[in-house]
Order: sequence, then C-alpha cells, then structure tokens
Amino acid sequence: MSAGAKIDERLETRARPPNGGLSASAAHEINNPLDSLLNLPYLLESEPLTEKGRRHLALAEEEVRRVSQIARESLGQHKVVAVAERTAIGELLAAVLELHRKRLESSGIAVKTHYSGDDNIRVCAAQLHQAFSNLLLNAVEAMPEGGTIHAKVYAAHEWCGQQREGVRVTIADDGSGIPKNMLPGVLQRFFTTKPCGHGLGLSVVNDVMQKHKGSVHVRSSTQRGRHGTVFTLFFPAA
Repeated sequence: MSAGAKIDERLETRARPPNGGLSASAAHEINNPLDSLLNLPYLLESEPLTEKGRRHLALAEEEVRRVSQIARESLGQHKVVAVAERTAIGELLAAVLELHRKRLESSGIAVKTHYSGDDNIRVCAAQLHQAFSNLLLNAVEAMPEGGTIHAKVYAAHEWCGQQREGVRVTIADDGSGIPKNMLPGVLQRFFTTKPCGHGLGLSVVNDVMQKHKGSVHVRSSTQRGRHGTVFTLFFPAA
C-alpha cells in the first residue's frame, strides 16, 4: 500500500463515526422537533374540534409519542419496559386502520373487517400497534393498483401444540402474492422481496409474536385468479 493510500485510509477512519454514531446523531436531531410536536395537542385541545377531529388528534399524538420513544431509546436516555395490559384487540386494530385510512383510500384499497367478542387479553399494545401497521403497509405495497384487505379478530384456540385459548388476528390481501420459494424467509431480518426494501417490517412482526409467546403463519399465492397473502397471528390469553 502506498503512503498516500495509508493517509487516505487514516483520514477515512477518522471521518467515519463510531458504530451507532450516525444513528445517535439522527435520533438527537429527530427528538428535538418531536418534543415540540408533543406540545401541540395540548394547545389544540382548547380549540373547537369535532369529535372526529379529536379522535384524529389523539391518534396523531399517539404516533408522535411512539416515534419519540424510539428516538429516546436510540439515544440511550432510558430503556422502556413494555407492560402488558388488558386490551381489546379488535379496537386496537380498528385504530390502526383508521390511522392509515387516507392512504388506503388513496391507494384504491377497500377494507372489510370482522371483530368478534372475547378479544380482551393482556398484551403490549404499542408492540401490537407496530405489528399491525407493518402488515397493513405491506399489503398496500402488494396492491399498487388497488384491491381489498380483509381484517378479522376473534377468540380462538391454538391450532396445534398446547391448544391454548387466545385471540386470532387475520390480515389478508388480494395483492400480487409472495413466490413460493421466498415464503420460508419472509419473517427473517433483512429479507425482502422489494427492490428498495430494508427487510425489517415482517421480522418486527415475528419478534412481537415471539415476545407474546404467540405464533404467526403466512400463506400466499401468485397464481392468476387466486393471488394474495394471508397473515394469521395467534395471541395466547394466558
């Protein structure tokens, strides 16, 4: 190696931030405006709003808090411990669908839902919110020309193993489908079928299910006339 190359290498090493340096810097810059954004809902509460407007404001506040939490965790300011609380899974999924309603409508996607009773179990709601959101956005990307999403929540038993009681959530789309040879890897980290994908969305869903000691199953077809993907999540009640 030439002397010039060695100097260039030393300069590159000094210029390159340590592991996580860029991430921490970005998190710090993101967190500052988020703190300001979190104050806006309190200011808007005194303004005349419709009931629907207040619901949308509450959803916006919840989303900003989620991003702020991620930024703070990246900075290492504190480690948030997820606490399981009794949650109506159908209401949670409905809230996520409402949050993405505009995008779904603008993409020409219809949503058909079915929520049965007895879906109130102990879960970490924020984690489920993220998992449901990832699945819905995946479905949107699989249907660039529009389509239909079927979302169901109902009390059920585990299909195999211990036959535990719990809640099953099904999110299905009639999109392009996932090729059969790629199905085994879709839940793995950094695995993606998209040209510009990062391969984290479905792995996050898998992580959430493991933390809840549940399961996730994927069925998909690319055949003409029956193409689409179905994600089935099972959350044990105990």
